[in-house]
Amino acid sequence: MKKVVLASLLTISSTALFAQNDVNKMLAEENCKAVEKMKADADKASLDPKKSLKASTWLKKAQVYEDIAITCIKIYSNSAVIAYESYKKALTVEPEGGKSGKDIKAGMTGEKLYSALMQQGANLYNGKNVCGAATAFKFAVEVNPKDTTAMLYTGISAQQCKDMETAKAHYIKFIEAGGKDAAVFFSLSNLYKLEKNAAKSLETLKKGLALNPNDKDLKGEIVNANISTGNTDEAVKDLISLVETEGGKTAQNMLNIAILLDNANKKEESLSWYKKVLELEPNNFDCNFNMGVRFFNEAVEIKKQVDKMDMKTYQKEGKAIEDKVCAKFAESKPYFEAAKSTKPEQEVLDNLTNLANVLEQCAKKK
Repeated sequence: MKKVVLASLLTISSTALFAQNDVNKMLAEENCKAVEKMKADADKASLDPKKSLKASTWLKKAQVYEDIAITCIKIYSNSAVIAYESYKKALTVEPEGGKSGKDIKAGMTGEKLYSALMQQGANLYNGKNVCGAATAFKFAVEVNPKDTTAMLYTGISAQQCKDMETAKAHYIKFIEAGGKDAAVFFSLSNLYKLEKNAAKSLETLKKGLALNPNDKDLKGEIVNANISTGNTDEAVKDLISLVETEGGKTAQNMLNIAILLDNANKKEESLSWYKKVLELEPNNFDCNFNMGVRFFNEAVEIKKQVDKMDMKTYQKEGKAIEDKVCAKFAESKPYFEAAKSTKPEQEVLDNLTNLANVLEQCAKKK
């Protein structure tokens, strides 16, 4: 058929000019006509009570649907999956496929079926049918169990299809087969997190980081994992490593270190990191606000000592401690003002109002 079509086109081309895409279209249409008839015959045989019990019938159907998937996908968009399932059926209607067993097994592990499944998976995925794509890619993995691309695509499409077990299984296969893509470790970690398996989630992130030592997303997620499990020391350690990797340029990571140390009541260490942030970003709102709160709260804590004193102790020591209180309150003021200049939020304005009242009282006591 192809030779006849080509010959007639070559004859016509002496009097008319055909674009190559028109040639390809005509060839595709001829192929589709031939394959469509073969499909009808194969479908009919598979429904026949006697023929359907023969492995050769299902082998033929598998081969026809392979051809559809490769040459004329428009006849049936699910043709590659049907080809795979027909091969599987061929092995069951007769033990090990009977006399056709060798050909069936060769087809089931062949490049043609693999390519058909991958192409169908891509077509379905691009057509927003992620669940259908996941099935096609999953079968492609079974045809070629060493192919990491099919494993990766199965995991991605299955996760989007909300089939988390299939996604997880194929991400694991991808990693076990030597896949190193950082995004896979990140995704698998999140799947473990959904299962409330924090230990496995963190373990997966660390495996991924070992293979991708400069990946910022993995490093950041490891920090989050440590924070969520209350492991502040490890979180700080990981953040410091991240800052060092980035050459000390990331103020946000420095700020996170300061906040974690602050929460862990490691005041001097946290102060050092707050100052590093302000060296890089003098107008950093969160850093200025936190510093203002820090010194304000320290003043409040010191003042509690004065409030507990009896008159005799106050007359002896109270004035000196009150001076310290006022100095701490005054120390917080420039940070709140810097925060206000960046974001005049109500909380900042309220703090400045309270602070102004306190400092006015301090001035009266001098």
